[in-house]
Amino acid sequence: MKEKTKRTVAFYSMISPWFIMFLIFGLYPMIYGLYLSFTNYYGFNIKKLKWTGMHNYHRVFTDSDAMYSLGRTFYVTIINVPLGMAVALGLAMLLNRQVRGVGIYRTLFYLPSIVPAVASVIMWKFMFSSNGGVLNGILDFFGINPVNWLGYDYATTSLLIMLLWGAGGGVLINLAGLKGIPRDLYEAASIDGATAPQRTLRITLPLMTPVIFFNVIMGIIGSLQIGLQAILLSGSRLLDRPIQPNYLYFVHAFQQIFAFQRFAYGMALLWVLFLAILILTAIVFVTSRFWVHYETDQEG
Repeated sequence: MKEKTKRTVAFYSMISPWFIMFLIFGLYPMIYGLYLSFTNYYGFNIKKLKWTGMHNYHRVFTDSDAMYSLGRTFYVTIINVPLGMAVALGLAMLLNRQVRGVGIYRTLFYLPSIVPAVASVIMWKFMFSSNGGVLNGILDFFGINPVNWLGYDYATTSLLIMLLWGAGGGVLINLAGLKGIPRDLYEAASIDGATAPQRTLRITLPLMTPVIFFNVIMGIIGSLQIGLQAILLSGSRLLDRPIQPNYLYFVHAFQQIFAFQRFAYGMALLWVLFLAILILTAIVFVTSRFWVHYETDQEG
């Protein structure tokens, strides 16, 4: 057996366990869910399914709740992704400095990202509470009137603040990217008289664009699927409808499937969300050639 053939066999042998699991637990459920979205499936008629064609998909675009929740989801995504990335990159640049105890700071900033979502929401509900909440206590200390953080006017702001608290995962990825930038570039720029802001704009940011590109993609995918935090922040049970400003698209799909047993319609909602993520990801990929800078040639 030739060396190339051996390498090929070894490669497919190593990936086959993951590939088989992906086919069974990933690809098959997706395709089956796609099939069910074209039927009248409501949970108890799996043996008497009727083909309904594009009915469920037509219903998605004529459902006022679905369109409202999709608009609110895009609104949250437009704010959450760039804000989260800016905070994560800024913190990573601070934590990239050689100061005493920097390892402790890195751990502290990363910890919130590994706290379970339910525990985070419970903690933030206490922080946002109008009755003895920490945030209103701080406002009161400075003589500012208390704010109804979980009310209609500030519910989305509270959600965005809570999402920002988990920016530690992005800090770790940005920190890895910053460590990969050669120190020689900064030393050469300093010798040429470049100031700190100039070194950041001309060296750090351009060389961090591949990492920023990755974070944009993952941020869009994550933000469009926010649901549990919005439900629990303004409700107490999973099937409770959250306050209207936090009625996001994933929440609407969750409600349709588990509260009303509209399984086929819920799957159509989720496939529309999948297509929205696919389109936005493709747009970011296409535009990346104008703003992402790689150190090596990507043509080959």
